[in-house]
Amino acid sequence: MTTTELIRQLRLSLGSSPQAEKLEGVLALVDQFVLECASSPEPEVLLFHLEDELQAVHRDVFHHEQFHQMELFLSVLYHLTPVLSPTSLISTWFELILRPALREPKLPNTAIAQAKDLVLTALKQKDENYSEKQGEFRRRILDLYLLDAFNEGSGEDMLEWADLPQAQREKRNVWKSNLEDILVKFGMDEPQALLTQVFHCFLSPSSRLQLLNLMDQFTCQPDFIESQAAVLASHPLMQSMLTSLLVDNSTTVFSIALKIVAKLITVFAVKECNQLKRMLPRLFAIYARLICWQERQPVDVEDGASSDDSEGTASGMHHHAVEGSRALDISPDFQWQRLEMIFDATAAPAPSPKRYFSILYYLYPCNLLSFLRRPAEYLVEKNEECPYSTDWEEALDEDQIKTKSEILLREHITHPLIIWRTATSELTEPEFFASYEVNRIISESMLLQNQNSRLVFEIHDRNHEPSTSEEHKNPDPPPNIISPEADKLSPDSIASATPRIGHPNLARPPSKIQISLQEMVNTSIALKTGLDYELTDPTPVWPYSFFPSNPMSSSASSEDDSTCVDSQKSSPERDGKVPSHIMEAMAGLQREVLLLRNELNFELWIKRENVKRIGRLFRTQILSRNAEAERQALHNKLREYKLQVNKLQRQLKEHEKQTILTKTKNQEWIDGQQKKIQDLREKKKKWTSETAALRLAEEQLRAHFAAQGALLAEAEKRVFELETAKKESTHKIDRLHDYEKRIEQLTALQKMWDADVEKYKAQSEVMRVMLSKYKKMEIRLETLEKVNADMDEQARASRRQIQALDAQLAREKQAKRPRRTNSNNYAGYAEEVASLRDASRQLREENGDLKDEIDELKAMVEVLRSQVKGTRGVSMSPSQSPILGSSMRLGS
Repeated sequence: MTTTELIRQLRLSLGSSPQAEKLEGVLALVDQFVLECASSPEPEVLLFHLEDELQAVHRDVFHHEQFHQMELFLSVLYHLTPVLSPTSLISTWFELILRPALREPKLPNTAIAQAKDLVLTALKQKDENYSEKQGEFRRRILDLYLLDAFNEGSGEDMLEWADLPQAQREKRNVWKSNLEDILVKFGMDEPQALLTQVFHCFLSPSSRLQLLNLMDQFTCQPDFIESQAAVLASHPLMQSMLTSLLVDNSTTVFSIALKIVAKLITVFAVKECNQLKRMLPRLFAIYARLICWQERQPVDVEDGASSDDSEGTASGMHHHAVEGSRALDISPDFQWQRLEMIFDATAAPAPSPKRYFSILYYLYPCNLLSFLRRPAEYLVEKNEECPYSTDWEEALDEDQIKTKSEILLREHITHPLIIWRTATSELTEPEFFASYEVNRIISESMLLQNQNSRLVFEIHDRNHEPSTSEEHKNPDPPPNIISPEADKLSPDSIASATPRIGHPNLARPPSKIQISLQEMVNTSIALKTGLDYELTDPTPVWPYSFFPSNPMSSSASSEDDSTCVDSQKSSPERDGKVPSHIMEAMAGLQREVLLLRNELNFELWIKRENVKRIGRLFRTQILSRNAEAERQALHNKLREYKLQVNKLQRQLKEHEKQTILTKTKNQEWIDGQQKKIQDLREKKKKWTSETAALRLAEEQLRAHFAAQGALLAEAEKRVFELETAKKESTHKIDRLHDYEKRIEQLTALQKMWDADVEKYKAQSEVMRVMLSKYKKMEIRLETLEKVNADMDEQARASRRQIQALDAQLAREKQAKRPRRTNSNNYAGYAEEVASLRDASRQLREENGDLKDEIDELKAMVEVLRSQVKGTRGVSMSPSQSPILGSSMRLGS
């Protein structure tokens, strides 16, 4: 009943019927169905029927364009989550409801959250019977993120994105963000499963950029440090990321991966220090590659137009462009597909090694200096495998490493541990940062830079200036460290912290384009502050006016220019071919977007950790500032408390003496009162017992009198009623005598009827037995007819054989030269003929008997048919008939 009502109300609600209940009423029915499934012995049957009905409703009533229908359907599925199996969500509802909902930007946030929760339920909930299907669904979600969502590193996706209308862009943005959110939440709950899927996909070069963006979002989660960092540290994916930094030649991938690894180093230093020590040589090798990185030179337009590979892999051609100081070949034993270029024909500046160097220098200064003195020997001593076809000595440019590292060392202050430790003791002794937190490691590593250390010394000197007595007496209240004013940064500091990104060398258009430098600075400041912002006047298509129609021609009419621009706008759709300079510009812009987004995420993460550190330092400062005042106040209070204690002790002694005297007097008075109370209690007991006995006797007498009065009144009433009833029932008694006579007559008729019924039942039973025997006889008759036919056939065969033997015997007798040997054969033939004749005679006799039996059976069949058809006559039992009696005896 609950299922029927639920489906009916759901149809009415989806159809916007005025008779439909509100959403709360429909969801109440869903909750009632869930409770019914929980208490039912067969919940699978109920759920199966409900899912069939829901699919029918979706097929008949549901329309994806009506968002209230999708919201209602998602709410129903969300409330059915306790009883829905992951297989049902994967096989049925993902394609019907969840996937369209995750693509729709106009759905409310609650509906989107419900759709995400349903997908996460299908990903996380264990189903032992369909574990393979669940694993395929996890891979499918990641494949959708990699292949179906917008790929920032794909030239085809960029062109398609440029031609899409704003609505389609919003759908793609929502689809990608929802998939990313689902994968990140799934990774926070089950990091091992997500990292394994990412590891398998990371082997493909075309997916590394998207996977690194996903890992960037995953590692930026606030709860990542506490629970998921340990899993990532020991997972093979971490080694794959380090290998990518050592081998891949894409500057974009290298920059993003470097930010992620720099972030993870600080986390591993707190959570997984042993794993960090194991990967330390590889981190130094990555630093060597970073410090020797050279800016990629842009490719010529003609060369770029002839290149077909937009996402170059290991099969890409190195003569187009090379990233890195030297293009070293990968060792044949090293199983890795190198990623070459993602954005062709764009100038790719080298990533900044300053922050990466600061973190390594802060954590392991002695080992870093040991590596810088002799890079190749250090890696060989640590047994670090070289991924290149050459050894470390040929792969590393030691002079360049030392020269550029010297510049970085001059920008940092001296680390104190260089004096107290060596490279070996640094790895064997307990770490100085073992009890630190991530935010402290980040802030102190930044303080090793000269510019930041000077600020610290200035603030320290400013805080230790002598203060007036009024400031000590009335300290200012602590500032709010979470206020927006505390988060604001100056334009100079933001400009110094923002990495400079190279722009492609594009041919300038004929007319100069005006760009406001102030607006660019304001935009950068707004992005750095981390406050909420809103995009206004979005460009629906790519600004093709930035790109010239003919770079070589400088004089043309306005009509020719407009015609050329229009042809360029329509050329991607008409010819499917985009000019090379437009592709260069789009690649450069897309690369800047990726790097800026990665830089923004990294800066926001550092900002969040710095805010935590600032709050902790502020609380420490407040405590240290108020500690002396609190100590002095506590000392004064302690002296006052001591005086009060001495005074109270004297008063306590006096009160104790008075208390002893009062206790003795009180005890005497209590004894006298207790004796009086005892006497009064005994008297009270006697009075109570006598009173109880008298009250009991009185109650018994009253009850006896009341009972006698009630009995008397009842007897009088009954006598009156009986007399009245006797007068009223006189005519009824007469009618009762008539009824008794009639009952006797009907009883006699009933007995006669029962005898007839019994006789009818007996005859019905006999008829049933006869019908069964009739069926058996028909079967037996068919069998005997078949046997008779077989015996006739055998008799005919025997007669033919006898005739053949007679003819053969006659031929033998007519032979002119009889032999002795043939006489024996003739005798055998004669005996065989005699035996065959005897057999034929016996068969004839049996055939006659069978014919007689068949005649009898036919007669019995006719009799039974007449009885079955209801022929009326003298009733006679089957045993009295000569035919039926014999047949019954034969059947028995």
